[in-house]
Amino acid sequence: MKIFPFLLFLIYSYSIEVKNIINNNIKQNGKLLFVWEHFRHGARDPYAKVDPITWIDFIGVQWKSQGELNSIGLRSHYLLGAATRKKYKDFLSEKFDPNEIFIISTDVNRTLVSAMANLQGIYTNYTTPNLTEFQINKSKISNLNETYQIKIDEKINELKNSYIQNGISVIPVHTFSKNGLQFKLNEVDTCPGIQQYKDEAKNQEKVKTILNEFYQYTNDTYGEYIFKFMNVSWEKTPNYLWEDSNLYYICDAYIADYISGRDMPHIKNTEINMEDFYNQCLKHSYIDTYYVNYGLPPTKASYLTVSPMFRIIFNYMEKRKYLNEHNKNILQVNILNYNKYYIKYLVNQEEKKFYEYAEFNEKITGKLFPPDEIKEICNGKERNNLIIKRENILKNYF
Repeated sequence: MKIFPFLLFLIYSYSIEVKNIINNNIKQNGKLLFVWEHFRHGARDPYAKVDPITWIDFIGVQWKSQGELNSIGLRSHYLLGAATRKKYKDFLSEKFDPNEIFIISTDVNRTLVSAMANLQGIYTNYTTPNLTEFQINKSKISNLNETYQIKIDEKINELKNSYIQNGISVIPVHTFSKNGLQFKLNEVDTCPGIQQYKDEAKNQEKVKTILNEFYQYTNDTYGEYIFKFMNVSWEKTPNYLWEDSNLYYICDAYIADYISGRDMPHIKNTEINMEDFYNQCLKHSYIDTYYVNYGLPPTKASYLTVSPMFRIIFNYMEKRKYLNEHNKNILQVNILNYNKYYIKYLVNQEEKKFYEYAEFNEKITGKLFPPDEIKEICNGKERNNLIIKRENILKNYF
């Protein structure tokens, strides 16, 4: 799958009251205080319709496993990190500093590796610390047999004063439980009560129209080819694409195969336009993820799902504001004798909204579900009581 859009929430502190001149004065009068970057994993191997023993997908392509980040996903995230470095070069230190950046990922291989690849793009080989002669000698491992000692000495000579090969940065990536921070409220097995809101979202007339038009177009344009390469009878199962998430499973594997340049002869033989079908599958992924689950915003399903995450974001922002206001070393620009905070909201580095912080806070928090209400909606399941427990590991970073 392709990298999903990532969101940036930036806090600026500066003293310009008139909003129509804010953007023009941000560099002269503003100070970037905080960035929250939120992204999904990069391109991955398919995990649907893959044989768990042979790791062969339904198209006949061999994989190493299910759902692992592939080379395209690695490269994409590295480039994304490089773009982040260029955009925030004056905000981030050249070398990794645990006091200014914190990275947290779900405990899944593809998300962990995505985060690591992204960080390599941000902190490249010039971040490698050099060791002194004293440190080099102290880093030698004692009490090894002669064979190992010879190999270690050879490597020490090769490394010279670099602490690791080729200057690769070693940066910590923390993990968290989706259940623990209530980041799986969109799933019925975690929060049964959301089903009602998802049904309401999906049954919106506009949403039903979007879904019906999409499936009808897909069926009319690609149905003949899909039924052929899936070896399915159109007469016996005319609603095949609508049933049992079949189109999702087909697209999940096809996207992975297509962007990896895999050979798919029995699909090519159908004379289907491979690129057009790839783009249609990408569109399906978007529609399936957003419209089917959350409808046309604003919906209670979307508000419930994001409530825990936004509370965490606001918690960090408040801490950053506090540090800014109580750190005497931070330059205060007092054109109007007071500081104001503003937020930029970006999607894929493109600015979408610009708010005064208090306005943004009030606008968002007023729509979030309180923790007690979330617990009630989710039937008070014990695992949902874990909310914010893991967040304690973050408190020293903001």
